[in-house]
Amino acid sequence: MKELKKNNENVLFQKTKLIFNSEKILNKRPIGNRCSKWGTMHLLLYLMILKDIENGVISPDQELTFTKEVQHEFGTLRSTRGQYGEKRLLSDVLNQAISFNAPDCISALYEVYGGFESAKGKIYQLALMLNVSVFSRLVPTGRKNGVQLSNIYDYYKIGLAFLELSATSHYFIKNRSHVIHGETYTPPIDFSEDASILSSIFWGTNQNDCFIFRRKSSKIECSLIINGESVEDILSSALDDNYNWEGLSPIKLEEERYDLPFSEWLSNNFEGYFLNEKIAKKNNKVDHVIQDLSMIDLRGFDNVAVVSLSASHYRSLIPSTTRSFHSNILIEKFNQKDKISFIITDEPIKALMNEIPQFIVPDSLLFSYEYISYMSEIYKGKSIGITGSAGKSSTRLMLSHLLSDDGNVLENISNANMHYPTFSLSLGISNKVDFIVYEGAASSMNPLAYGNNSYLWRPDVAIITSFGSAHAGVGIQRNLRVKKQIFYGVKEGGYAVINGDIDQEYLKDIIEVAKSLNLTICLYSLEDQTVNCYLKNKIVMKDGTEVKIILNDKEITFILKTDSDGQIQNAMASLLALECTGHGAENYASKFSSYESFDRILRPKEQLINNKMVTLVDDTHNSSIEATINGIKYFSSKKHFYTGSSVLVLGEVADLANQTKEQHKRLEPFINSSLADNVILYGEPFKCLEVENSNVVHCETKEQVVDEIKKAVTEDSYIFVKGSHGIGFYKVVDMLQGEKN
Repeated sequence: MKELKKNNENVLFQKTKLIFNSEKILNKRPIGNRCSKWGTMHLLLYLMILKDIENGVISPDQELTFTKEVQHEFGTLRSTRGQYGEKRLLSDVLNQAISFNAPDCISALYEVYGGFESAKGKIYQLALMLNVSVFSRLVPTGRKNGVQLSNIYDYYKIGLAFLELSATSHYFIKNRSHVIHGETYTPPIDFSEDASILSSIFWGTNQNDCFIFRRKSSKIECSLIINGESVEDILSSALDDNYNWEGLSPIKLEEERYDLPFSEWLSNNFEGYFLNEKIAKKNNKVDHVIQDLSMIDLRGFDNVAVVSLSASHYRSLIPSTTRSFHSNILIEKFNQKDKISFIITDEPIKALMNEIPQFIVPDSLLFSYEYISYMSEIYKGKSIGITGSAGKSSTRLMLSHLLSDDGNVLENISNANMHYPTFSLSLGISNKVDFIVYEGAASSMNPLAYGNNSYLWRPDVAIITSFGSAHAGVGIQRNLRVKKQIFYGVKEGGYAVINGDIDQEYLKDIIEVAKSLNLTICLYSLEDQTVNCYLKNKIVMKDGTEVKIILNDKEITFILKTDSDGQIQNAMASLLALECTGHGAENYASKFSSYESFDRILRPKEQLINNKMVTLVDDTHNSSIEATINGIKYFSSKKHFYTGSSVLVLGEVADLANQTKEQHKRLEPFINSSLADNVILYGEPFKCLEVENSNVVHCETKEQVVDEIKKAVTEDSYIFVKGSHGIGFYKVVDMLQGEKN
């Protein structure tokens, strides 16, 4: 990768400082997405060794033998010239690696775990725990490599883990001189005269990134700096408590993208060249930037710039794929090339050289990351990010509906909320958009590629709609750890809007992270009247619910047609988020009366089944235990409006792995208290439940479910069908629709 010299470097690679202790960040955070060109692998290695020393897994006095692999670092910058077969104490090699940023010593440390390949697995688990991005972990020594970038929050989370270590561990990493092969090696800075400094780690060519750990009163603080010019530069600012670091002064960017011809704007701001400069200058109308060609049809786009990814970079965003070809192939075969104004690619498409302008960049995925960072830096509208175990799509749709008359809203297509679609969606950030409302599943904020996509979204408000057992198969605690990552991208002075009805064991953890990032915390609840927004009263009607809430001491009343308790919570989250962005919630609440969610979310439809007119509620868009509980409560509140039989139909909740039986057991009291006339259950986990209903049936197939529904219906029956998309439970509704036809 060439040294970045364009204006995008001003965006990503500004000198940035975070001061923090174990509880919170103590200074203002950067105003945009900030990264270093250096890696994290060496820091994770140090951390892992120190943890294992503390836990007695390894001894600091054990000997390390320098292997042939270490010889590759013999003549490199700051090497201690370790020799093949040489033995040194682990404690010495660790301190030498840290004190001098010595690559041969860093490489030797991997031998503690049997070499780099063996150590990678252990480091992977540690990085997963901290949510440190994959593309910061490409080089064992942390040296630069192609697409490797480390976000400021990658380092911050590692720094927090160092703060958890004992004082003894900090002794091991305190800078000191060493005599090696008769030569004295001196660290860049001697802190021996400053008793407040426990330890420090410097890295980078000029050792221009650092952690400095200091005692302040009763706590230990860490000063983290990236992108300094030299050791002296970062030291002067790291130790100067009066230095003005107010999010760093806003940078002077080139004119916004739409104020210049696109070709000129590209060449001004990004490293690359035009394959055919003549046609590039002629064709400059670009209204949208995308990675996925399907966006052209799905969104009706024209005048599009397409960023074309290599197979390896595509796989880095979607690890489950086996795709082995460059996206260039898809562009060549695309039958709507007239809608493509520019191609940005790291491999020229020679067949289109004279047809479509091509900007050839060193790395297409890196370009996308730089482009999104640039556009989010200059974005002037309001941005809201949403995650949660359930309710994120509904909350996003509500916000989009409420804001529809106020300007253009950029949002997900359907509920495409995984890592690849949300990264691709971020290319749409532009001042032609008034509002950004993104929903992200946990996977959109995991360590894939450059990591957490909320770093790029820079939301003014982050919402966590719910948290519970959804996707327990990957681990509830892991899922919680990743969902909290949405807060790291929130702007300085931003808001965390959190469902106060989340179980306390999870809610406390969520709030602590928001507090540590200095966000203003706003809670909403159906039950707790001490929070920012709470339910005062609701009147359930046959075709909706009148909802009365108190929001920041204002009483607001509205009608909600999609009206389970979960949807009422989502409505409160939406209004509270609008209030946080300066939009008075009372001015928007009336619009809920015309709001409709996805087709398969609480959609009541009248239809004939067995020649009887019934009301069938399709709630099979997706499911979790929490959503199923809300659904059963909804069924209970509505069934008395119908004169016929009430039929509760539940399919098992998917993705719960070894917690499947335990989580389904939570449904038992709600099923029993629903007092349904008929209960029809599908899936093995329900067989463990003690259902107090003489008309309960356990079905083995979806066809049997349909047959049992047909047996149960009477004139004006009320039938509620809830189950996971993952088990295809929507097919029950489809089969009943087929019966009608």
